[in-house]
Amino acid sequence: MNEPIRVLNIVGEMSPGGIETLIMNIYRNIDRTKVQFDFLQHEPSYEGSFNDEIERMGGRIYKMPVLKTLTKTYYWKLFEYQKELKNFFTEHPEYHIIHGHMTNTAAIYMPIAKKYGNVNCLIAHSHLTQSRPGLAGKITDILHKPIPKLATDYFACSEMAAKWIFPEDAIKSGKVRIIKNGVDPKKFYFDYNKSIEIKKKFGLENKIVIGNVARFKTEKNHTFQIEIMKEITKIRSDIVLMLVGDGELRQKIEEQVRQLHLEQNVIFLGVRSDVPDLMQAMDLFLLPSLYEGLPVVGVEAQAAGLPVITSTGVTRETDITGNVDFLNLDLGAAYWAQAILQKIEGFNRHDMYEYIHNNGYDIVETAKWLQDFYIRKHFSSKDN
Repeated sequence: MNEPIRVLNIVGEMSPGGIETLIMNIYRNIDRTKVQFDFLQHEPSYEGSFNDEIERMGGRIYKMPVLKTLTKTYYWKLFEYQKELKNFFTEHPEYHIIHGHMTNTAAIYMPIAKKYGNVNCLIAHSHLTQSRPGLAGKITDILHKPIPKLATDYFACSEMAAKWIFPEDAIKSGKVRIIKNGVDPKKFYFDYNKSIEIKKKFGLENKIVIGNVARFKTEKNHTFQIEIMKEITKIRSDIVLMLVGDGELRQKIEEQVRQLHLEQNVIFLGVRSDVPDLMQAMDLFLLPSLYEGLPVVGVEAQAAGLPVITSTGVTRETDITGNVDFLNLDLGAAYWAQAILQKIEGFNRHDMYEYIHNNGYDIVETAKWLQDFYIRKHFSSKDN
């Protein structure tokens, strides 16, 4: 094999988020002399934070017309989108394998790839457990229905994510492969001295730090996080919420913080490349998402030895270490605040490498399995 197999990943914008972080973790750990990743991006800016790294590692980035933003769906661009897809797959017969991480338009790009391209392996990878509320979500549910007939291979990050898209008989028969959202546990190894160092760097030496790493999107429920902090500050003033990430709703959340006079208790760090270090400074990880597949940051937080409090909208498969508590959002911010304080008070933090590795969440193992899968698929398609 003189040239690497090129796998086309169908994605949104390649900026830090759960799905994108997983893809990059895999990409960094595959043997790129054997398998190379390219990306068909669909989000508005196309200037994802990972783009430079992708290109340095030899990946190619292609762009598609935008069909939706956070607030709008451009249905009239559908024909332009189909035309661009036809042109793309006609011009790029080198792609035999498509890894579709973006399932909301899979019913459009999969048949076009098969008809106009040279694609033999169409992977549908379910990363979520439900659609967004409203009309857009209902349309997404409709578009999901043909996926089991179009895809050749079914992937999901969890059992709940599998049930969102794939039929029950496919799950029971083992046709759906659960691809665990692996991380590098060595990067997150808890170091007490490092924890003190990072807290000092941010002027948080005498503070208890609650952390969250996520895009500012509706499903991440930042509004509720701020409500929780308001309740916490009624009890203690030495608590800080560290919000890592960016997104369309950030300004709205910053305004909420100002209105509630929480400027001294909530810090916004934006997109960061030092998340493992930041998790050293945290004392608890907060994840009150409306819904998730199996959040990569939840795995990272446990790898860092952190206690995690999350919502029942997150699959219980997330609890790898026994350090995750699941709370119903309907219990309200005051209840969550009390639960957080109790969890921090009684928690003894220590290394969790063995838990992560032994439960199959080591990214090295995930990348090796996928690499072998791509190679098998590539050569089996050539034999046919």
